Amino acid sequence: MQELVKEKERFFSSAYHDIQQPLAAINLFIRSARTRIREGHAVDRDLDVIEETASDFLGMFKDIQDYSELGSYVPRLTPVNTRDLLTEVFEQYRETAQLRGIDLRIAARRVHPPTIETDRLLFKRAISNLVSNAIKNTSSGGVVLGWVKLSERVRIDVWDTRVGIAPAHREAIFAEYYQINNPGRDRSKGLGLGLSIVQRVVRILPGHAMTLASVEGRGSRFSLYATVSASTPTVGTCQHGDLYSPDLNGTFMLLCDDEPTVLEGMRRLFSSAGSLVYTAESMAGFEAILADDSRVPDLIVTDIRLRDGATGKEVADRIRRHFAWAGVIPVAFITGELLSDRVLRDFPEPFVLLRKSSAPEELLAEISRFLAAHRKTNLDLAKDLCPTASRS
Repeated sequence: MQELVKEKERFFSSAYHDIQQPLAAINLFIRSARTRIREGHAVDRDLDVIEETASDFLGMFKDIQDYSELGSYVPRLTPVNTRDLLTEVFEQYRETAQLRGIDLRIAARRVHPPTIETDRLLFKRAISNLVSNAIKNTSSGGVVLGWVKLSERVRIDVWDTRVGIAPAHREAIFAEYYQINNPGRDRSKGLGLGLSIVQRVVRILPGHAMTLASVEGRGSRFSLYATVSASTPTVGTCQHGDLYSPDLNGTFMLLCDDEPTVLEGMRRLFSSAGSLVYTAESMAGFEAILADDSRVPDLIVTDIRLRDGATGKEVADRIRRHFAWAGVIPVAFITGELLSDRVLRDFPEPFVLLRKSSAPEELLAEISRFLAAHRKTNLDLAKDLCPTASRS
C-alpha cells in the first residue's frame, strides 16, 4: 500500500507539472498573438507555437488513455503483413524525425519479412512507441527500423545512436513516468509512459516478448518478438490509417456535443473536409431536422456523456429509430473520458469509438475510413441480394 501511495503521488506530481507547462505556454502565446494583431503584425509564429504545444498536450493525454485502456483490452490475433506494418510506422514518424534532424530509415533487405500472428493495432502501437521514444531521445545520428527471422519467430528491431542506457536504468525505464536525463520535465519527451505501454502490450499479447541491448556511448536496440503466422493476411484487412486521405465530400452529418466550443470546432473540422454538418447540444436541437425527412443523415457523431444525465447512445438510438425505414445509420461516438468499447457492448453496429484527444487529421481519417467501410458493406450486401443488377 505504501508503494502504491508513492506511485500515485509520483504520478500526480509529474502529471501536474507536465500539464501546467503547455497550458501556460498556450496562454502566453495567445496573449502575444492578440497584442501583435492589434499592432498590425503577423501572428504566424505565435500560431505555430500554439499548435505545436497543443499537439504535445494532446499527446500526453493520449499516453494516459492508451495506458488506461490496456487494462481491459482483449487482443485479437490475426495474420499481419509485417512489411506493410513497418512501412506505416516509418511513414508516421518520417517527418517528425526530419524536423529533429534525425535520420530515420528502414533497414534494406532483399526479401520481405514473413507474416506474423499478432494483434495489428496493439503491435503497431508498441513499435510506434519504440520509434517515437528513440527519436525523442536521440540528439544526433539516426534511428533504424529493421527485422530478423529467427526460426519460428520474427524479431522487430528499433536501433538508435543515442548515448545508451546505463545498467542501473535498464529496469526503471519501463516504469510509469520514469525518464532518464529529463529533470526539467521537457514536455517534448512526453510523460514517460511510452516504454511502460510497450511492456504492457507485450504482456497482453500471447507468444510475444521484448529485449533491450544497450552500450553506453553508442546506442540501444529495443527488440519485439512475434510468432511467424501459418496463414496470409486477408486482403483488405490491413489498416493503413496513417496513409489514408480523408474525404467527407457531400456527406450529411448530425453532430452532437454539449460543449459549445468543442461542437463548433468539430463542425469546422468536418465542414473543411466537405461535409454538410447540422449541430445540436442535445436531442432537443435535432427535433427540427427530424420533422423534415427530406434527407437522411449519412452519419451521426455524438459525445457519449451529455448534460442532465443524457447520453449520446440515447441520441443516436432516437435518430436511428426515426429514420429506420432508410436502414441503420452509422454512429461515431467521440469521448474525452477513459472509456473502453465495453460501454457500447449493447449498442447495435455499425459504430466506432473515437477520442477527443486525437489530432484533427487522425479524427478526420478515422471518420472517413469508417464511412467508407460502411458504404462498402452496403454495396457488397446489395450485390449479394441482386447479383444480376451488379453485373449490368
